[in-house]
Amino acid sequence: MSERTGTVPIGDASAQRTQRSRPLLLPERTMYREGRTPFTTIFTIKLLGTMDEVRLRQALARVQIKHPLLRCVVENSAAGPRFVLQDRPAPISLRIVERRDEDDWQTEVRQEWVTPFDASREPLVRIVWLRAGEINELLLVGHHCICDGSSGINLLHECLSAYDKPEQDLGSYDTLGTVEDIVPAEMLRNGRFQRSVRWKVGLLRLTLFLKQRGSRKPAGPRIAAEQMYFHRWHVGDETVSALTERCRSEGVTVFNAVSLAFMQAFRDVRGARALKKTYAMVNARKFLPNLRADAMFGLAPGVPLRMKGLPSPQDISAEGFWKRTRALKADMKRRIDRLSASLYNNLVGLETLHDRYATLVANTESAPAVRHFTLSNMGRINLPQQHRSFKLESVYSPLVMVSPTPANTVIISSFAGQMEFAIVSDEHSLPYTQAQAIEQRAMEILRVCVAIPAQYKLRSPREPSSMRAKTI
Repeated sequence: MSERTGTVPIGDASAQRTQRSRPLLLPERTMYREGRTPFTTIFTIKLLGTMDEVRLRQALARVQIKHPLLRCVVENSAAGPRFVLQDRPAPISLRIVERRDEDDWQTEVRQEWVTPFDASREPLVRIVWLRAGEINELLLVGHHCICDGSSGINLLHECLSAYDKPEQDLGSYDTLGTVEDIVPAEMLRNGRFQRSVRWKVGLLRLTLFLKQRGSRKPAGPRIAAEQMYFHRWHVGDETVSALTERCRSEGVTVFNAVSLAFMQAFRDVRGARALKKTYAMVNARKFLPNLRADAMFGLAPGVPLRMKGLPSPQDISAEGFWKRTRALKADMKRRIDRLSASLYNNLVGLETLHDRYATLVANTESAPAVRHFTLSNMGRINLPQQHRSFKLESVYSPLVMVSPTPANTVIISSFAGQMEFAIVSDEHSLPYTQAQAIEQRAMEILRVCVAIPAQYKLRSPREPSSMRAKTI
């Protein structure tokens, strides 16, 4: 990719593949910041079976050989940070912890998500292995600037495959993920596309200028590590089946219904004035056909969801819930279609705004994130359970640390018939007691509106239930 000149980058993608470095894309740069700000995603799995350290390190080495970004360091330059490919990269870090009980992995997560990477010397992915005989947890920690949810799950799949089947070929590729690697060359050369990008860039520059001239809000508070928390629980396969069947009969997705339940729960617990915006994260990969499905990629755009029409708590009914869920589905589809239509323009246009990087970061840090929350849907995690030398017993919801801006994130995932939820926040943005109340309220809305049969309903804490929360 060409250096940052403020013009629309035009180039030959084949020539870019020979490059050994590239600047961070602007969205990557806003996540990377100065290199010390934690912005990590952590993927945790539980394995049953004896594991060998040498074999695990060899598997990590094979995965690192496959992905060019895992063989890069980040070097600062006058134009901004760059990924630089190394001939002899430092290996992916493997830290081994002796596992004492079921909760040890949670302690390690809290430590890892606030520990920055030394990106000038090491890869932006590391592994923690908690071991106790035939019970193991693996934590994959990835910097979000190169590792979105799909990247993390794919890396886990490759690590497990490389460990279980050392003879298997993982494949390879040699691109560093420039704009020219992602955006079709014919589009970059298209005059109409270039004019559209220039128009959008002009509008963005004007917006940033007006914001900068306006009253500057102070940066959001920096949250201490001990204030961050994750609150997680799961529901069992019988409840998941009941929810899935009801959503199918109503013509919506499970994510549509769960999203509305959490929007309503946040509003009911926090109050109408405390919830300004809701965002749904979008897997951009399906709109970028030139991007390999298994390539490292960190960009996860979000779309705002319509907040109007949420009833007061006493006015919620099953009929109204499903009517609003269908409206939310249509709104979500419309906004995602609009995002997909402008994604190439945004990727190319943002690369001309590196001179406004400081303003973009300042705007982000001063945003009132405590009045927003984000929905991140990982969907069904497609990892094989049974391997030759171990069994994959559990996959916990990925957990993202967004720092230093306060943020509220709800993560939904499912594996082996169970659906897991996690709320990630901090005491300043969302007191932990309110997160617990939101969990209870969201589950109650789903229970009532889905009309789950009596044997699946919430029961008293002394009774076993697939719907009862398993919380941290």
